[in-house]
Amino acid sequence: MEDSKKLYILAGYDDATEAYLSGIQNKLYEQGFVGRHTKNLPAHITLADFPTEREEELKGLLQNIAEQVNAFEVTFNHVGVFSGGYVLFIAPDINRNLLDLKEAFSDSYDWAAHTTMLIDEPDVIARAVPAVLREFKPFTGKVTSLHLYEFFPARYITTVYLKDDAVQGSIRKMSQGEIPECVQVIRESFKTVADEFGFTEENAPRFTAFATDGRRLWYQMTVEKRPMYVFTNRGKIIGYYSISPLEDGGAELNNLAVLPEFRHDGIGAKLLADCFERARILGARKLKIGIVEENKVLRDWYERYGFVHTGTEKYDFFPFTCGYMEKDLI
Repeated sequence: MEDSKKLYILAGYDDATEAYLSGIQNKLYEQGFVGRHTKNLPAHITLADFPTEREEELKGLLQNIAEQVNAFEVTFNHVGVFSGGYVLFIAPDINRNLLDLKEAFSDSYDWAAHTTMLIDEPDVIARAVPAVLREFKPFTGKVTSLHLYEFFPARYITTVYLKDDAVQGSIRKMSQGEIPECVQVIRESFKTVADEFGFTEENAPRFTAFATDGRRLWYQMTVEKRPMYVFTNRGKIIGYYSISPLEDGGAELNNLAVLPEFRHDGIGAKLLADCFERARILGARKLKIGIVEENKVLRDWYERYGFVHTGTEKYDFFPFTCGYMEKDLI
């Protein structure tokens, strides 16, 4: 029923924490523990809930808090099951930073900070506990973002990032006038791959680093109607991706790129998370991507975020093997 819907503020994690927690959850899925929880959400701590009519107010509040609050570390020491036995979770220790963040949205203390691993019948939860305990080791993670969702069904609304020593910025839709700048970002980003594997304009003229130009992006934007998004930092575009809806009900992630000098600060993970949500909004049930099969580091990175390898193809016009991966979005 419409009246049962609420808005929820979720605290999200950095790249490494997200990968660790989602990795444990994926192990559960591999062992047949499916659960009744909402799938494909980022790992999170629920902070508060609000009536749906406060959506615009909450967007502004999130932005204000993100501009004032620093990202902070949390230590995970606990695996637990809530009373009643229906929820299996991993929980952080409560520190002052986490409590302050929660109090920024609500002064209610009917709250237990946790990241859900599985919701199911108590007998299923009891069988799943040992599987989590085998994978879990105490660790220190980092809270870096705030998400706004509506439930139920799940509707993604927005994400903001807390202040951090890492590169700050925001993701937004690209404008046609920004095509030249995005061409440069894509070419520079993919050129490092070309250099690593020995691709050149002579032996791989169709590779992204060499084939991307303004005409191609203009055609993709205006004729193919691909949604295109950029990550900006102090007015400069430093990251990019686009989405291609597919006839089979899926979508393809194209040209996810981050300028080399801004890598390893979690920007790629932010672009990827943004793509997941926007693809779901488009109605996609799966997200597909093509990679250089020989690039094992990149394949491993996508696998950390739930992509599975589906096959390869060798083309005469590429000096490498094309690998294909996909991720369920529902």
